[in-house]
Amino acid sequence: MIATPRLTLIPLTVDQVRLHIAGGTRLEDELGVRSGHREVAEPLLSIIKAFTIPFLQSPDRQPIYDTIWVALDRELNQFVADAKFKGAPDEEQTVEIGYGTYPAFQRRGYMTEIVGGLTAWALSQPGVDRVTAETALNNTASQAVLLNNQFMPFEQDEYVRWWEKRRP
Repeated sequence: MIATPRLTLIPLTVDQVRLHIAGGTRLEDELGVRSGHREVAEPLLSIIKAFTIPFLQSPDRQPIYDTIWVALDRELNQFVADAKFKGAPDEEQTVEIGYGTYPAFQRRGYMTEIVGGLTAWALSQPGVDRVTAETALNNTASQAVLLNNQFMPFEQDEYVRWWEKRRP
């Protein structure tokens, strides 16, 4: 778990990931959290089914980098967002993050806090010197999250901009 000023970021087990995508309030019930506005929408749902669950079942993988992390607002006692790493550090000691806030909780600064917490944690791990993320060129909200966390753009094409933050 990772604690930020308002949030606890919780890496889910494979069984908890299954509850996460099953719908309803089974994940909240399991973790003693107030039910609310948690949503697992496409394309995340397909990614979880095709990659996350099989990767979490593989003994050759590092589950902390393959699982879904849910963000719990401690005051509300509700989940407000999801984030994930897109696999273990590569040969360049880089991990990529992806993230999304549930619609009912957007525009409250949660994602800036989540990305900051995950990035600080990742850069403190052995074998991680860089965290990257990608955004659509028109996704100014996601770009603001990265800028607020001192990510710098390093490449782009006509649709996507890639960002990085390196270990100091």
